[in-house]
Amino acid sequence: MPATVNKTKGSIVVPAFGIIVDHPRNCDVLLQSIPGCRLRSKLKVVTVAVSGEIRSQQVRGVAPPEVPGMELHVNPAACEYVIIDLLNDDDTARAKLKQFLRRSSGTRASSEIKGVDTQRGTLDVHRMKNLCREVIWLLEEGSITMTKGPKPELEDVDELPGHYLLNPGARTENQQPTFEKDYEKWKSLQR
Repeated sequence: MPATVNKTKGSIVVPAFGIIVDHPRNCDVLLQSIPGCRLRSKLKVVTVAVSGEIRSQQVRGVAPPEVPGMELHVNPAACEYVIIDLLNDDDTARAKLKQFLRRSSGTRASSEIKGVDTQRGTLDVHRMKNLCREVIWLLEEGSITMTKGPKPELEDVDELPGHYLLNPGARTENQQPTFEKDYEKWKSLQR
């Protein structure tokens, strides 16, 4: 389903979508547009070539169990997002993960394994526009996969309200302009 035009507001509406983090090397994904957002990848046994030798990822001879990754659901029209950790609903994966931790570290984990609590939030139009573009880039590089809705198209995201932020992950004040559109002018004044 492609983006549609909201007749009353005259703006582009990108349909809601969902993704799951499924990085090929089990890496977490950091999203700059949502402050402090770190999404865990699906964990799976990864086989790598080291100096021509194929090695399987193991800890003390024990292969890690497959653990579901975290999902991000985005509603660009409402500027809302939801982060869901599928591990919370997977009793089997939690039990296997606990067993793996016992066998690989030799310690007894007395508490239950649980995932991250579901998080909901809203973003301003600028951060939402940036988030949609980040998702497109992560899809292109293969770090995430779609779970719900159509893949957002960059041309449609470009038409969303707001402007792209120059440094959406900045947590400290700096002298840079807020928006990418102002960067060239700012740079020319720095000479």
